[in-house]
Amino acid sequence: MDGAQAHHLIHVLRSGIGQLVTLFDGEGFEAAAEVIEIKNGAVELEIVEVSAINTELPFELVLAAAVPKGDRFAWLIEKATELGIRRFIPLITSRSVVNPGEGKLDKMRRTIVEASKQCRRTRLMEFSAPLAWSDFVSRELRTRELSAMSAWVAHPSGAPLEFNNEPQPGQTVIAVGPEGGFTDAELDLAVHAGARLISLGPRVLRIETAALALAAAFTVCR
Repeated sequence: MDGAQAHHLIHVLRSGIGQLVTLFDGEGFEAAAEVIEIKNGAVELEIVEVSAINTELPFELVLAAAVPKGDRFAWLIEKATELGIRRFIPLITSRSVVNPGEGKLDKMRRTIVEASKQCRRTRLMEFSAPLAWSDFVSRELRTRELSAMSAWVAHPSGAPLEFNNEPQPGQTVIAVGPEGGFTDAELDLAVHAGARLISLGPRVLRIETAALALAAAFTVCR
C-alpha cells in the first residue's frame, strides 16, 4: 500500500509492525491484515482473513441532487455515503448555480472513500457524472421499469412526506433541485415520466438539508 492510504495508516493511525488493520475493497469484502513492513512511505501487509460484509440497504436507493456551493457539497456526499445511498447523481437544472468541474468531482470521490472507512461501509457509493435534468429523466426514469422502481421529486406542491418503515422493493430514485427550485417545465417532464412530487414541509431548505431529509426518510431503520 502506498500513496494517501499508506500515509493515513502510518501517520494518522500510527500503525506499526505486527499490528492488525482492517481493509475493504469497495465491492463488499473486508479483510483483516497484518502490517509486515513499513519502508519509504509504503506499507506491506499480509491478508489474514477475508469476509463478505453486507451493510447495504435491502433496496437500491439513488439520490439525484443539484450541487450546493463550496464545502456543502462534500458534506452532502459524506452523509449520503453514511446513509447507504447506492448511487449519487449531480444534477444540472435550469436554475442550478454550480456546475462542478473534474477537480471537484475527484474530491467528492475521495470523500466517498473516507466516509466509507469511517462508517464501515464496504461497498463504495457510485458517483455518476453530472446530468442535465432532461437527460436524467430520460435515462433514469423513462428507460426504467416503473413497476420495479419508484421515483420521487421534492417540491412544495407535492404530497406530505410520511415515514414508512417497510422495505421498498426494487429501486427508489429521489431527486432534489437547486435552491431556486425546479421550473414548471422540469416538473412536468418528471411527472409525465412517472415520478411523484413529495413535500418536505413549509420551510425553504438548502439543497443538502432537503436531500438528506428525503434520503433519511427512506433509509432509517432499514
